[in-house]
Amino acid sequence: MPSSNSKGAGANASWVARHKNGAWYTLVVICVVAVVCGGVAATAHFALRDAFTASDAALEEAKGGAQRALIFPDAGSFSQVTAPDIEGLNSVWQADSGEYVFDVQSDGYHGPVELMIGITTDGKVAGIQVVSEDETDGIGSNALTDDYLGSYKDMAAAGTLTLDEAGSGETHVDGVSGATFTSTAVVNDLNIAFEAYAQLGGN
Repeated sequence: MPSSNSKGAGANASWVARHKNGAWYTLVVICVVAVVCGGVAATAHFALRDAFTASDAALEEAKGGAQRALIFPDAGSFSQVTAPDIEGLNSVWQADSGEYVFDVQSDGYHGPVELMIGITTDGKVAGIQVVSEDETDGIGSNALTDDYLGSYKDMAAAGTLTLDEAGSGETHVDGVSGATFTSTAVVNDLNIAFEAYAQLGGN
């Protein structure tokens, strides 16, 4: 005959001990593990967020530095200078030898067309690098080729460029057939760079 002590021990056993093989016990364990893991992940995210942000910024700067070097390969270094307040002008960098690189953007067909435009110390376009764009391949992208962008090399960085008939103070340039929006964005980007260059004491 079971003793009363044995019956009492069973009745007083913990909920975990009595249900450790049941579905509720498994569910509780899963929930606890999920909460702990979620907390660890959240803590790691917040702890590393600044590091990730700094890493992304470093990668972007490395890419920008490489593109500036492609425009002025003989430059030893570039320093960021205070940019004039011009819509579409993102930043201005000056080489140790005096040349400028303007990071500019204006709207194309599918969004901003961001370019780096180099201008020499004697006020001519040195070269153009594409930073970012989302134009249609084979259509708008035809206005972002080395051939088309290269057609602006050695052009005087003064006045205003236009795809239309030139008026006073304007210079007519040709766009790319079928890529009017992107050609316009390239011309607008050049005009932004020209204006910034003028405000910094250029032509």
